[in-house]
Amino acid sequence: MRRRDFLKLSLLPLIPKISFAKEFEDYKAIVVVNLAGGNDSFNTFIPIADDESFSYDLYSKARDNIKVANVELSLDENGEDLTLQKGENNPYYQDNKLSKSYLKGYYPHKDLKIGTNAVMPEIAHLINTGKVAILNNIGNLIMPATKEELTSGKKPTPPFLFAHDFQTKLMMNGESGVVDFTGWAGRLYDMFPQITGSDVYSMNISLAGNVHIFDGRNTKPMILPSNGILKYKNGIDREMFDEFLAVSSDEVGNYYKNLRKHTLILQDVLSEDLSNSYEFTSTNPYGLTIFSKPDAYTLGEKYLTTKLNFLEPLKTIAKLIKIGIDKDLKRQIFYISMGGFDTHSDQTTTHSSLLRGVSYTLGDFYLALKELGIEDKVTIMVTSEFGRSLGENGDGSDHAWGATLFAIGGAIKGGVYGDYVDMRLGGDDDYTQKGRFIPKLSFTQYYATVLKWFGLDENELDLLLPELKNFSKKDLGFL
Repeated sequence: MRRRDFLKLSLLPLIPKISFAKEFEDYKAIVVVNLAGGNDSFNTFIPIADDESFSYDLYSKARDNIKVANVELSLDENGEDLTLQKGENNPYYQDNKLSKSYLKGYYPHKDLKIGTNAVMPEIAHLINTGKVAILNNIGNLIMPATKEELTSGKKPTPPFLFAHDFQTKLMMNGESGVVDFTGWAGRLYDMFPQITGSDVYSMNISLAGNVHIFDGRNTKPMILPSNGILKYKNGIDREMFDEFLAVSSDEVGNYYKNLRKHTLILQDVLSEDLSNSYEFTSTNPYGLTIFSKPDAYTLGEKYLTTKLNFLEPLKTIAKLIKIGIDKDLKRQIFYISMGGFDTHSDQTTTHSSLLRGVSYTLGDFYLALKELGIEDKVTIMVTSEFGRSLGENGDGSDHAWGATLFAIGGAIKGGVYGDYVDMRLGGDDDYTQKGRFIPKLSFTQYYATVLKWFGLDENELDLLLPELKNFSKKDLGFL
């Protein structure tokens, strides 16, 4: 163990335990969807304007080999409903290859200077219906800063800029200046340890393993597999359960037995709740029951490479939200993550599959929320540790800083938030010469906006997010 880590651990008892008695009358949930590796937002949301500093022309010249074509595509929309056909009638069909569909074109949006990639029709539709807030050029940022202030050292940059592990930690901290041992959702649970009103269910639930975002000083998350069902692996005969866990004179042994007992009880509760929870009946734009795994659901067998990693965990989260409401729980935060977004090479193949999966599964999830009538009670926060360079490297893109991310929900005020970046390579917003752009918005502001909707007041937000005081605009206004 490094000395620094040892000192951090040794100081834990000295950190004040701050908790609040807070009651909520309603239910709200946050679902954090992490695109691990640094999502290429320039090929997710394509610049289509003709401005001097933000234009398709600047985009096209910077990434000749991986650029999306300047072609407008249309969607078959009828109010809140979207219809997607199979085969050549599908808006993003291109030679039965997802990698070609990825470069085919984009869906334009009224009054917006960006278009959504062809393989993301479900997200494009949610943007058109006002359910998506697009967050321009957001990232780890300690305080607002210009290029001159950063390069001269007048203002600090986040430590270990462009490094996956550190930027992920900082993103999950909610603080960009120091790698804390807690995450913002863990600290939130510390502040309101009784917030769920349940002795079994945690406020924080991860379906992606033990993650830093849920590290608290005094609280721990519930960690579940993608289908939510815990499996007790130590081969205990359940008929011997009470005898095995009988209290003895060994205090350490008793503590361990209590932990195992809690696991078995939790397994029983979860299994029963999930098995009796809910079966979804809505259909998605392809006419398939939501959360059913498609076969050749789009254009043919080559499209089966679509990454559907989020499908099972999002179905589980939808069921857990229904359970939470039925049990009169008040606040919950869920976390899922998918890797592969570090697209240094072969980007058209890799990124096309990832974006198609993100759009398809989030589209199904939103339909599930609508079926339950709770779309205004759930906010989906899409995160990624950083964006990617506007300048290509041949057939991919490299680590960068600011990215364009998005949030989805029935309570969302749709539109673009934050200034469009100056895309000129080496220009005022480019931290390097390759299109690694300085963020205009911080993750701290992102979290503060959602957590204000979640029910926190200004004093609680300042305690939870220490860097929030550095920004004049604490609420970005999309909720």
